[in-house]
Amino acid sequence: MAKHTFFYTDAVAALWMVKTYRMKLLAGSFCLQPESVDAFLDMLGNGARPERFVVSADSLPVLDPKPGDVVEETAGGKTKVKRLAAKDFPLAGAGYQILQRAGKPFFTPDRAGG
Repeated sequence: MAKHTFFYTDAVAALWMVKTYRMKLLAGSFCLQPESVDAFLDMLGNGARPERFVVSADSLPVLDPKPGDVVEETAGGKTKVKRLAAKDFPLAGAGYQILQRAGKPFFTPDRAGG
């Protein structure tokens, strides 16, 4: 099975996901998590500009759609926006991009790898 790496290139989106959804992201040797936000902001203030913020393996479950999420569903070449309900699970046959969770914006990371 191919392994994917998920990452953000936008520091603001990365910071939002860390603060809002308690994600853990890796920026080089720096681990960005809720407890390290102040240190990260100091790092940015000192001129550091990481190119990628890689989603840590233990934060990957945050990327899975959940009941109540507003998603963009792509199936058969058609795209529609819908709110997922318990009856929609298990998900099958379509691609889902989370747009909103619990009424808050959700930024989907980029994906690299096989």
